[in-house]
Amino acid sequence: MSVAPLYDHPEPVAIAERICTDLYGFDRFGMTLMPNAPVEDLNEEAFVVVLRRLAEGCPVQYVVGHTEFCDLRFAVRKGVLVPRPETEELVRLIAEEWGAKGAQLRLMDVGTGSGAIAVSLAKLIEGAEVTAVDVSPEALAVARENAVANGADVRFVEADIFGFEPSAESLDVVVSNPPYIPACEREQMAVNVTDYEPSLALFVPDESPIMFYERIADVALKALVGGGGLYFEIHEKYASEVAQCLVCRGFVEVKVIEDIFSKPRIVSCRKPI
Repeated sequence: MSVAPLYDHPEPVAIAERICTDLYGFDRFGMTLMPNAPVEDLNEEAFVVVLRRLAEGCPVQYVVGHTEFCDLRFAVRKGVLVPRPETEELVRLIAEEWGAKGAQLRLMDVGTGSGAIAVSLAKLIEGAEVTAVDVSPEALAVARENAVANGADVRFVEADIFGFEPSAESLDVVVSNPPYIPACEREQMAVNVTDYEPSLALFVPDESPIMFYERIADVALKALVGGGGLYFEIHEKYASEVAQCLVCRGFVEVKVIEDIFSKPRIVSCRKPI
């Protein structure tokens, strides 16, 4: 059993280190100093199960049961996406631009999943009134767990954004990392994503790749106060389409922002005053 065929080098090494550190309590430093040290309480049958799950493509974050995001620990399991480093850039951008508003900030995260965006912003902007919306009760259960574990005050709402209508001018910020991968790209993706992470949170019909952005933009146009901000994580191929849909709806200061890999990853804008 090996994960090597599923990942590019050096990711298998990183996965091995993650398993050793999180499940068995020793890291690369410890292995270097004491390469022959026994592993306490090692259950060989359980270890074989871990190896089998990894070899089948199960994400290492699901195997160990958590991941790190914005210096916080988040439980992750089947039913929620594993938060990506690029999404941290979205969170930190919002915290930088709106953090000074503090307890006066009213923010809504649409499609919260594990709660990574909502919980992180609730921690980064002390006193902010944060609402997290998701259609999946399974995802909301994980998100609530993460809010409690991280001491974050977040209000959770189970709702489909295509039927959800927040009150007019009741928010300062709307943020979303919605489904944005066209179904036709599924075959090109790794099995650790397609076979384990929820399709509901990943894929959109090929004929309407920006359907969630259009709907959330319409909701935000009503729900935001004048000058309020709308922030999206986007598919790099659809940056111009998302930006144009915002311009057409009357949003101003529309910006496309590149991520750490120099790919278009965030679109931000403001509702006119």
